[in-house]
Amino acid sequence: MSALYLSRARLRSARGEVLSAVAPLLIPDDPRHRAGHAHRILWLLFQDRTDVKRDFLWRDEGNGRYLVLSHRPPVDPNGLFDLETKPFEPHLSPGDRLRFALRANPVVARKEALTPDERERRARGKRADVVMDALRTVPREERRAMRDAIAAKAGETWLARQGETSGFRLARSPTVSGYTQIPIERRQGRPAGFSVLDLAGEIEITDPPVFLRRLAKGFGSAKAFGNGLMLIRRA
Repeated sequence: MSALYLSRARLRSARGEVLSAVAPLLIPDDPRHRAGHAHRILWLLFQDRTDVKRDFLWRDEGNGRYLVLSHRPPVDPNGLFDLETKPFEPHLSPGDRLRFALRANPVVARKEALTPDERERRARGKRADVVMDALRTVPREERRAMRDAIAAKAGETWLARQGETSGFRLARSPTVSGYTQIPIERRQGRPAGFSVLDLAGEIEITDPPVFLRRLAKGFGSAKAFGNGLMLIRRA
């Protein structure tokens, strides 16, 4: 596996700093709108090469602070961030237990969500939010009351399935919270968005190389918008 780097990046937007005058525009107060703005801001740290696709994951820690896992060190020629970067080199063995925190956009692929024409052209189904997918079978008038419980179960089931192909298994049921639907601003076309779940708990490593490769790739969808980075530490 290629080298990885874990960085703490703080946008210099406090009073008197370089971006203080435009901080409200860069970091909206509404958390539902911050992901799209941060997505564009963090790309500034990886503009030293224009011939590659996004090769980093990130997580919003609030107040203009971000954690970034990348295949190359971030570069800040404009001095917009305070950066702390170190190699990410966890040494893992089968049976190791890790505490984790993961903000993810968990989805499932459903063929039945496709039109007949789409079914002929596409091998995979249409991506569906796991919580909304689970709520399909619940009467509409009962969904609000049951949403948190269903989100917890759907999130746990999704993460357990991720582990089957990602070199880990759940050591116990995770904490699942923060189910939110995030809109994405578009200049044209239909409105778009994604959902977010925060999962935390303990996993047991079954295949370290497979786990580390998946960790570098990220979990779930909407990774460009701050999802998919699993933070780990020894249990």
